[in-house]
Amino acid sequence: MTLSSEFRTDLYKGTAPYYDRYRPPYPAALFDDLCERAAVAGPGNMLDLACGTGQVALPLAKRFFEVWAVDQEPESVAYGRNKAERLGVTNITWVAGSAETVTLDGASDLITIGNAFQRLNRSAVAKRLLSWLKPGGSLALIWGDSPWRGDRPWQAAVEEVFLEWVAKTGATDRVPAGWEAAMVNDPHEQVLRRSGFSYLGKFVWVVEQTWDVETLTGFLYSTSFLNRDVLGDRSVEFEKEFAERLLPYATDGKFYESASYAYELARRPRSLGTKNKSR
Repeated sequence: MTLSSEFRTDLYKGTAPYYDRYRPPYPAALFDDLCERAAVAGPGNMLDLACGTGQVALPLAKRFFEVWAVDQEPESVAYGRNKAERLGVTNITWVAGSAETVTLDGASDLITIGNAFQRLNRSAVAKRLLSWLKPGGSLALIWGDSPWRGDRPWQAAVEEVFLEWVAKTGATDRVPAGWEAAMVNDPHEQVLRRSGFSYLGKFVWVVEQTWDVETLTGFLYSTSFLNRDVLGDRSVEFEKEFAERLLPYATDGKFYESASYAYELARRPRSLGTKNKSR
């Protein structure tokens, strides 16, 4: 089931500063483990696809000779480029373009996609990814859970307010209906195997994380469903209601969770004629 062509291209309009400030960073241990399993050693090339404002490209840049960071949102690309300049990171080439159509030169040792593969035309993009990798090169699909995913009372309250305001703002059609079911019925692993990848597994980290009303609000403003562009002139009303509904569940104004982060690792066979028999 392919839904990716139905995803809007402006879902993250205006979110770049919120995405950069309020999205928790991926655990350093996850990146260390990924680079070890992907056999990243010495100078090489990396492609970060759907790069956002650089949550993957920037922390991994020091491990590579050259990094390409590509995203279809020009605002995110511009924000990431400016941040890299402020940090003195000079080996990243920032490109505004979609995974389905962008033209890239050369082959990469590692390709990463953070929290975005579900929005792409997965089958078409997976074939492009295979051609962009060096033989034996690796692909990592990296994930981080949303803060309302969990069984704590405050998380249920966040999800409740979130869904109510998505309905209030008429944002229920911003992504195609049934996309989550499509991911279950045809998981990423199957898509990658069909495209010729060897699938090496999923690796998970759990991190203790602390939030407050401000950081949770900022996280929501970084999403495709309930950002400032969606709320328009109702953002003050939303923030007031969100705080009132959430604070009764706080401990000294804080909210605590065990957050899950993960990556799925796949590899381009050294010979594309070699049938992938791994399970």
